[in-house]
This record gives sequence, structure tokens and C-alpha cells, in this order.
Amino acid sequence: MFATSSMLFCAGVTLLHLFGSALGTPVDASSVHVTVETIPDLEAFRKANPDLHTAPLTPRTEQVTEAGSTRQVITYSVGAHAAGERLVGISSDQLSWPTPQDVQLEVRYPTAGVGAVVTYVEVQVNQSSSTGRGYIVSGGVGQRNIRLVIEAYNTLFFHYQAAIYGW
Repeated sequence: MFATSSMLFCAGVTLLHLFGSALGTPVDASSVHVTVETIPDLEAFRKANPDLHTAPLTPRTEQVTEAGSTRQVITYSVGAHAAGERLVGISSDQLSWPTPQDVQLEVRYPTAGVGAVVTYVEVQVNQSSSTGRGYIVSGGVGQRNIRLVIEAYNTLFFHYQAAIYGW
């Protein structure tokens, strides 16, 4: 899938129905809203959104080489798994472009109503570059909502999986 830098992908996207716990509680596929946007000028975006307050996510980076091609696997996480939690939201998508892009992924839970108390969030990103960052812009662990942003810089592809756990 190719896109121009101004295209916005609204991805109530490939929301997967998975089991939320060993008890087999299904995940509400409409509980997570995801948008992916390519940002031509990140500094201009930050200046245009001065009220965007952030808390950094913990990144873990791994370089993977397969068939002569190198990709970066960056896993952003916040919180900790807790007894009795269940998977309350999950989303994934794969995007690619012919030229390097700066990409911003926004994940919101829940999309409406009151969500579960968030215990742990993990977003795994595969991208061609090793640079990016993740941060919480509202809500968080211990609250019933969370909104986070993942940025990837100068990448040819962006494949992500986001999982939100709570009780």
C-alpha cells in the first residue's frame, strides 16, 4: 500500500478479535481507535499543537536482518502486567511508501464510553529506520482511558501491533 505524505489513514482498521484472557473473554473490536498520519514537518506539527503534553513510553529496540534486508523492531511499553487483567484492545496494520516518511501513529482507548482500568500497553513497530519515539498524551496506567502517540522518522514501511490490557 503506497500513500502520499498528506494521506491520513483512519484505521478503526484491522481490529482483530482475539481472546482477552484465559477465560475466553473476547476483545471488543471497537474499543480502540487508531489513526496513522505521515507528517511532512514534525517541528511544525509540534508548534501547531502546543497544548500536547507528553509522557515518554519505554522503548526497546532490536535490529533484525532477513534475506539481506535490515529492519528495526521497536517495542514501546508502559505499565506492568497484573493478575486478573485481560486484553481489552488490540489493533495492527502495515503501511509502506516508495520514499522515506515521518509517520505518527495515534492509539486511543476506549473509543467511547468507559473503558477498563489500563494496566499495561505495548506497541511493537517494525520500520526501516532506527529512529522514533513514543509518548502518552492523555490518560494512562491506572486510568480508564489512554491516548498515545508513536512517531517513526525517515522510514519506508511502518508495521505495528498495539495491545492494551486492563481489568
